[in-house]
Amino acid sequence: MAVKVKNPDHFISQLYREAPNIAIEEFATWSLDLLRQVIDFDGAVWATGHISTRRFHTQTTLDVSQAILQKLIDYTEINPIFEHLFKQQGQAVDMSDAIDDDAFYRSTVYKMCFEPFGIERILSSMHIDERSGLFTLLTLYRYDREHSFSAQEKLIQSRLLYHLISCASHRLSLELSVENNISAICDSKGMYHAVTAQFLDLIDGHIDTEQAGKFPIDFMLAADEFSHGELLFNKCQHGDLYKLSVRLQNSLDKLTEREKQVVQGICDGNTFKQIAKSLSLSPSTVSNHLYRIYLKLGVNTRSELVSLAQTVAVENN
Repeated sequence: MAVKVKNPDHFISQLYREAPNIAIEEFATWSLDLLRQVIDFDGAVWATGHISTRRFHTQTTLDVSQAILQKLIDYTEINPIFEHLFKQQGQAVDMSDAIDDDAFYRSTVYKMCFEPFGIERILSSMHIDERSGLFTLLTLYRYDREHSFSAQEKLIQSRLLYHLISCASHRLSLELSVENNISAICDSKGMYHAVTAQFLDLIDGHIDTEQAGKFPIDFMLAADEFSHGELLFNKCQHGDLYKLSVRLQNSLDKLTEREKQVVQGICDGNTFKQIAKSLSLSPSTVSNHLYRIYLKLGVNTRSELVSLAQTVAVENN
């Protein structure tokens, strides 16, 4: 069967050019689909995990059942390709490099892990970030046993893995710069996939971390907004990843959501009557809210309240 191999340079150019416009949660699927322009395959897996457990923290499948992921975990110990991947980081490894075809198609790992999904040919590569311990696994599958991966395709996948990892990292870094520099992106196990120095500096001394490069998992189970001591966190999910933003709590954080709405009305220069109408409240209720706001914030006049709100806004930005 003829091998479908197009110019890898076109893939690399399109990857970096279009990646900033792709949502984080869609990046792996999008890039795998793009990879088909260079290497012909029937299904694929892109997953990340940590070398300490060899378990997947994030996982994306393309045209193959997600059930394959649990099978890969269940049969890791007898899967001959895995040890080759850890020894040959960054290099594409064909299953036939790890075990000859006759032995593979008679093996338990083939019959239990791959045959149920129609997988006959396997080309994998792995990248390990030595600093964080995170690994990225990229595996391409073919369902036709006669359509084996060529030596040229192995070389191309080895080359393109670097660019896929680099571009994915760059995409995450762009996300951190959208609002402020005090943020991080981590997976469900708390492992950082991207983090700013400002984020680490701010949480240092406020949170005890059991492992470097890892955010406490207990906090990942919290609501979208949660606090710890003087810190206030916001969490936003992007597929298998979470973006965390953090700042020091300020005096306005003591207020209820309704009280914050009243403060905004005051800062906008509105009267009690105008604020009441916009919030569907009576003017007397707005007045009562303002009285409690003054007590909580230790201010006595509208001008003091506006000045405090403006100061807080500047600090948060």
